[in-house]
Amino acid sequence: MRTLKSLMSELTNTLGQATSVNGLNTDSVSARKQANRSSVANLEALWSTHLQTLWKRVEGSQKYLPAIPGRHIVYESSRWWELNAATWKARRRSHIILLNDHLLIASEKKRADTSPNPSGKQKERAPVQLVAQRCWPLQDVHLADLSTKSIPVGNDRPNAANAINVRVGQESWTFACNSSDSSEKATLLSTFRKTMEDLRRIQEAETEEREKARESVHYLATKEPGLLKKPDLLESLSDATSNKSGLTIEVDGKQQSIRWIENQLDDLDIEIALHRFEESVERVEKLQKLAKGMKGNALAQDFVTFKVNERASKLASAIVRQLVGTSSWKDATLRHVDWLVRLGFEDRARESYLDSRSEILRKRVR
Repeated sequence: MRTLKSLMSELTNTLGQATSVNGLNTDSVSARKQANRSSVANLEALWSTHLQTLWKRVEGSQKYLPAIPGRHIVYESSRWWELNAATWKARRRSHIILLNDHLLIASEKKRADTSPNPSGKQKERAPVQLVAQRCWPLQDVHLADLSTKSIPVGNDRPNAANAINVRVGQESWTFACNSSDSSEKATLLSTFRKTMEDLRRIQEAETEEREKARESVHYLATKEPGLLKKPDLLESLSDATSNKSGLTIEVDGKQQSIRWIENQLDDLDIEIALHRFEESVERVEKLQKLAKGMKGNALAQDFVTFKVNERASKLASAIVRQLVGTSSWKDATLRHVDWLVRLGFEDRARESYLDSRSEILRKRVR
């Protein structure tokens, strides 16, 4: 009985803990999302702080690396020397800074001492000022390892084992780190490869998004010949979809893309082709109301209004044909005229009805 009592106690405690953990998990979903958002914001702020510190330390770096969202420092080291490509002698100390989209090479700035005989403490306290020498977009940079297998090491080339070659276009530069820092070169090479791969993935994703948006605009242009008569609207659509955000509209509190508009227009075309006039008129009224509500997006408003007006004119033509053919029946005439009035074609309905009745009178008189 004691054993059974202890087992039941353990089971009760375990069930209570599981229930509390489940409650914490459900309550922590929103907290986790908020933490993720705040962590991303904190990371962006940290990157911005690092970039501003870089501008202060490296003179001229701000013109090469202006502040853009997501730009940050990936690798930074001052243990490198720029070598003479012919003699492999060290020319000057270099500071290599690898960002997520650029490679910056800086060197120590030559300073003129203010005092004729500065003390040792003053030299130690004075911070080293760097000057930006070269900066390239990362996709244009080719980084190669100059190992002992490809270049024989002699007395005149003592730094070949720890040297790298930076090639941009037809120009190349050679850098080497001290022999004591054997892991520095491996760190730079591995970081560079990883950064290049991340940059390639980001660019491929952006290119794919732009292509999809452009394909959508070109599809609409080929599908809707009326857009070709308005080059300004077509050009504005192409520019909007080339941006990362693209052309979006807000429907019932949700952001919808240009594909959603396309689907609505396709459904309307189907309703018109099947002569479902009541459903077609209701859909036109819904889209017109949606277009009028786009106060903050003039481009989307012009686009939706243009496309809906085209469909409304096409629908009115189909209803007018039915009105002319059934003008002798009161119920059908009232129904068709009501649809035309809702679409905003009152004058067209009146003229078509009177022309139809006049033609019938002429036939009867003859």
